[in-house]
Amino acid sequence: MKKLIFLLVLVLLVAAGLIYYKKWRSNFLHKKIPELVFLKSDSLYRITYDSIDIDEVEGEIVIRNLQLFPDSTYKKSTDSSLPRNLLRVTVPEIYISGVQTDAAVLNKEVIASKIKLTRPVVTMFNNNHVAKDKDKDPTPTTFKIYQILLRGLEKIKVDTILITDADYHICKWPNGDTVFRGSKINAQLQHINISDSTSTDTSRVLFAEQATLDIANVVIHSKKNPYNYRLKNIQLLSGERSFEVKSMHITPLLNEAAFVHNAKWQTDRLDFDFYNLLFKQVNVQEILNGNLIANELTIKNAQFKVFRDKNYPMKKESLVGRYPQQSFLNIPVNVAIKKVIIQQGYIQYKEKESLTGNSGVVFFDDVHATLHNVTNNPADLRKNGICTVNFNTKFLHTIPLTATLQLYLNSKNGRFTVNGNMGALDATILNPLSKPMALVEVNSGTVTSLDFNLMGNDNRIKGIVRLLYNDLKIKILKKGEESTDYKKKKVMSLMANIMVINANPGKNKPVRIVSVSHPRDVYRSIFNFIWKSIFEGVQKTVGIDGKLG
Repeated sequence: MKKLIFLLVLVLLVAAGLIYYKKWRSNFLHKKIPELVFLKSDSLYRITYDSIDIDEVEGEIVIRNLQLFPDSTYKKSTDSSLPRNLLRVTVPEIYISGVQTDAAVLNKEVIASKIKLTRPVVTMFNNNHVAKDKDKDPTPTTFKIYQILLRGLEKIKVDTILITDADYHICKWPNGDTVFRGSKINAQLQHINISDSTSTDTSRVLFAEQATLDIANVVIHSKKNPYNYRLKNIQLLSGERSFEVKSMHITPLLNEAAFVHNAKWQTDRLDFDFYNLLFKQVNVQEILNGNLIANELTIKNAQFKVFRDKNYPMKKESLVGRYPQQSFLNIPVNVAIKKVIIQQGYIQYKEKESLTGNSGVVFFDDVHATLHNVTNNPADLRKNGICTVNFNTKFLHTIPLTATLQLYLNSKNGRFTVNGNMGALDATILNPLSKPMALVEVNSGTVTSLDFNLMGNDNRIKGIVRLLYNDLKIKILKKGEESTDYKKKKVMSLMANIMVINANPGKNKPVRIVSVSHPRDVYRSIFNFIWKSIFEGVQKTVGIDGKLG
């Protein structure tokens, strides 16, 4: 009987202990942890969840509907003490298996087999009420995570972390306007080990031996920006050190007429598409730190379309100091790519003329280009400050054109050089351009070659141009009643053909090579600057420099 009573008392004590443990655990999980998060985040964040199921025997934990969000109760949304970036996180389910509770208690180690986050939504708010320099911290991302996660622990070790169907947003604080959206994000980290021994291990990615990342869609947009930026099917493989983007698009939100009407000034409307971008030998850790370091980038296909309407007034805003290479040096991302290859490309420049009301289209297809030393990294620039662009294409479908452009990235005055050659053509092929853009029609003429060798900076281009041609005859036009109708100016055409030197070289004469010294229009781009300088050389060669204007 005594044994029976003793056994009954023992069972009652165990039951009472289990009841107390469950009450204590429930109180700890639902009250103490949220309070701890609130206090440790300096009264900034609240955490809630619908339920936490723990199976100590099987080592499994399931957390449902976890939410972490900024608490505006104690700090107003405009409080300057808030950090520049704030987070809101929602995870419908977190599943953790293979948890070793004895290691956590005895050795201050968190060891698990698998952690799976299903359909998490992470929103980062950019707080513009805080100065940019306030949160400026050069500490690498991985080391920051190490300092946060390992506080009070010796080690965190997980075999696999899976993130499935995640969404990531960047919004403005506090109104929530979305400027970045990434959807259908899947990630896998394998053999994660967070400890003193791995905190500075550069062979690991976020403490993992292997990492993969797949993102179906990325959209970047700002209300003040007239473009959408889209990236599709992004894949990052740490083992192969590769980073791939199936397509990237810079798309204007308005059609040509609406775009320029909205701008109210002459401006370039850009429409760019890139397909199959592959970065090789990528520094994956630097990507996580917001930089782009790679040995090579290959772009299988690229298309560039630019439109300008000259019926609108020029905005008198100087572009000095804003050549592409100068602007590239000032972007906040550290870029260092040894070689960029564009395997196939197309370039189109369309200009609507105020003189005629018609549009001329210049296009280059079958473009092949190689860029060397694409970098804004100060250490790389000290070793080699020249970016070289080798370019070959077909102008207007048929005319071969090659060029080499060298950009002196360390130059204080935008120094660059450009050398090129254009092959033979029937000059009448230029009429679709010359008629709407210059009211000039070529009646006859054969161009043997065009060579140019130019050196420029922020202020002027100097160099030489050699144009070989024969039997050149032109007609000066005026606009007719219809938009596509042109009429001949008989007197002006006669005078023009008297002034034009109809061949180079002339009969029994040496080849004429002309020098150019073209001042920059500070309101126009580097490409307009180069084209105008070459055109000055062409005009001088044929003998009409400034005589028809």
